[in-house]
Amino acid sequence: MLKKIVFASVVAAMIPFSTANADLGSNFKTADTGRTIEQIYKQCGIGGALFGNSSPILAIISNVTWDLGTTAATSDSMSPATCQGGNVRAAVLIKEAFPSVEKDLASGQGAHLSALQSVANCDSAASVRAQYGQYAQTSAYRTATQDQNAEALFGIVKQNCAI
Repeated sequence: MLKKIVFASVVAAMIPFSTANADLGSNFKTADTGRTIEQIYKQCGIGGALFGNSSPILAIISNVTWDLGTTAATSDSMSPATCQGGNVRAAVLIKEAFPSVEKDLASGQGAHLSALQSVANCDSAASVRAQYGQYAQTSAYRTATQDQNAEALFGIVKQNCAI
């Protein structure tokens, strides 16, 4: 864990240097989306979902500490649309951190529930919790895959929040 924190600090310390030279970032664009590595770490993955608009530095640090940026790179290459918009940020958060989001929903508190409320513009998670709680008691929930349950949760969030 200490290595990840040190690595994240080094990456964060390098950001001013990489943004000061615009040509440097443009030399490292991905073939598929045309985003620079810096943009990928700011806009994609868990970090982009949680902090993309509010704090690009925290987005980068979060992506690096969460999984060394693999979800950011994967979301950029496999589903580039997941790197923008509140609707997409909520979907990415639910998909990539589903067990933690589900746990926080069940308890009614936690960082992942707060993040979901923030990215989905939910004033209160009470209706989402109630509807997902009802869904979790059905046979459809018990026989569904984790991805299917995440999709069901996203549908409930879309119905109850301003995304």
